[in-house]
Amino acid sequence: MEQTQTNILIADDHPAVRMGIVSLLKHKPNFKVIGQVGNSNEISKYLTSIKTDLLILDLNMPGQDYSVMIPYIHQNFPDVKVMVFSGYYDTDLEKRLKKLGVDGFVTKNIHPSRVLDFIIEVVDGNKCFISDEMAEKANLEKQVSDRFKDNFCKRLGISKREQEILTLISKGMTSQTIGKALFISKYTVETHRKNILRKLDMNSSTELVKFAIKQGLV
Repeated sequence: MEQTQTNILIADDHPAVRMGIVSLLKHKPNFKVIGQVGNSNEISKYLTSIKTDLLILDLNMPGQDYSVMIPYIHQNFPDVKVMVFSGYYDTDLEKRLKKLGVDGFVTKNIHPSRVLDFIIEVVDGNKCFISDEMAEKANLEKQVSDRFKDNFCKRLGISKREQEILTLISKGMTSQTIGKALFISKYTVETHRKNILRKLDMNSSTELVKFAIKQGLV
């Protein structure tokens, strides 16, 4: 019986990572890499024009934020499975990804053969997450200790509401205007602002704006 071909799109801004995944799949004749992108804004172009079964998605890349991109894919391309392949891990991030409905989450520090196992499992319709079998074996301690040295990790440390307020701050809105937009008091906004500054280890709104722009929040 002939095996069904699985079309795979790789979205990662590091060419070496994309080449590594292609190399993993080259001996699997039923897997075909139909495209590679380095910016998340390019993903929809492929999904619209070429039948895609699996998207292997990096989180920290140029373009639209993953928290927007993943729901967009689910809504507009419900048959496309999404497997996150990231250099970042913490339990809160995994919870967010599960809530967003991804089909798998694997970190880039595990053995290549295990990456292939995850891909096969996700294609077969199974939900696969690193914590299910790999978290205790993965060497994640250094990443946790370094989390506040990296801007993307800093962003993971602020809540969804704080990200929302950070985005509005970056658009030049005052605490009072933000409060009206979100139906909360300006004093609550000020409290969030102070918490954001503390969590991001910053001292001014100017720093917050620069951070938000670099992280693609505005």
